[in-house]
Amino acid sequence: MDDPQDLGRLLACCGHLGRQYGVNLLRRKGYDVTPVQTRTLVYLSCCREAVNQRELERELRLRPSTVNGIVSRLEEKGYLSRRASPLDGRCRLVSLTEAGREKVEAFRASLEETNRRLCAVLTEGEQAQLGDMLSRIIADLENEVNKA
Repeated sequence: MDDPQDLGRLLACCGHLGRQYGVNLLRRKGYDVTPVQTRTLVYLSCCREAVNQRELERELRLRPSTVNGIVSRLEEKGYLSRRASPLDGRCRLVSLTEAGREKVEAFRASLEETNRRLCAVLTEGEQAQLGDMLSRIIADLENEVNKA
């Protein structure tokens, strides 16, 4: 990698192939969720209470209309519920249903397998170093994006 500008392409390629690997694994195991639906369910499983849909948009780094579509599809599948906030009726609160919690537990092993595959060629030290570097890149880019 002589050209430092290749780094962006390499990161994009790793992200794409990692998602593709995960999708293939989920499909082989018969799960009916996409990667972004998986991220949504996993994030909600970590929340102690219902999440404002705006917060979900920030977490997923997606537009409101995109998140609305994701939430609608997961709601149709019975994995989450959406209700108006008691404090502000304009805000929608999103939370997992029992079926959603069960779904997250069912595919957690597949997510861990995908992560193991991504890290298979790296030592523990390299994984820690890469994680630190990627976290710094993400923080810097978030600062730049949030300035706009």
